[in-house]
Amino acid sequence: MLQRIVSPLVRVGYGIARESASLLVLHTGTVSVPDNDPDAGAVDIFGPRLIWLPPGDAREIKATAGTRAELLTIRDTAIFQSLPASPMGAQIRRALEKRISLPLEDAKAFSQILDGYAREQSEAPPGTDLAQGLYLGLVLLQTWRLLRADLIVHGRAPQGLAERFVALAGQHLRDHWPVGKYAAMLGVTRTRLGTAVMRATGMSPQAFLHQGLIREGSELLANTGMPVGQVAFRLGFSDPAYFNRFFSSKTGRSPGQFRRKARDRAGREDLSYAAWP
Repeated sequence: MLQRIVSPLVRVGYGIARESASLLVLHTGTVSVPDNDPDAGAVDIFGPRLIWLPPGDAREIKATAGTRAELLTIRDTAIFQSLPASPMGAQIRRALEKRISLPLEDAKAFSQILDGYAREQSEAPPGTDLAQGLYLGLVLLQTWRLLRADLIVHGRAPQGLAERFVALAGQHLRDHWPVGKYAAMLGVTRTRLGTAVMRATGMSPQAFLHQGLIREGSELLANTGMPVGQVAFRLGFSDPAYFNRFFSSKTGRSPGQFRRKARDRAGREDLSYAAWP
């Protein structure tokens, strides 16, 4: 079942059956999902990101006001039916056995497939069950292609190492781990990690982590009324003044200046709730 989350005015919850997986293409805004540790509460995730929750992982996703996303819930039996009985199908199934959250720079490939799935869901022409199964297979294949999850879980090539770093960074970005800790968690030297990440992303691991913090900070500043100090704490900065210096050094503007510029731009484009699609 496909649900489109289109800029709700208030926080909204979406229930997920225990036997279903969910794929969330989060364009903008924030969602919260239960942590893997039931005693740890919920985890906030900021767009743009691709989020995969395997069957039994989460019972509810909550979206904050202004969030835009597509939420596809998939019964576990449908996952098996949509994938071929081949080595590649087995790789994709293995990749989808764990929770995945990664930055999503371009959602076009997913949006095109999900648009087709939505048409079948709403119009229900003859053969719609077959068509939806094919679309679902394409969604799962595109997820595997994007995440290269088989390399993340099993690979040892430099590209696989970089992708495992990206996946780990998605989970611990706001913990402000030093690069050495990422290397230790991935079982490699800092030099090897740096070479692999630079080859795959064109950035050092440190620069990649800083870019992620700036991206999430910019999203919060532009799309919420959260005070700058609260944005700093949300991103794991214990000192708001340090966050101000960090943000200014990376963007050329203070957080306050960035927010004013974003609001001026939004005003010119008339991005009120009434005008949002």
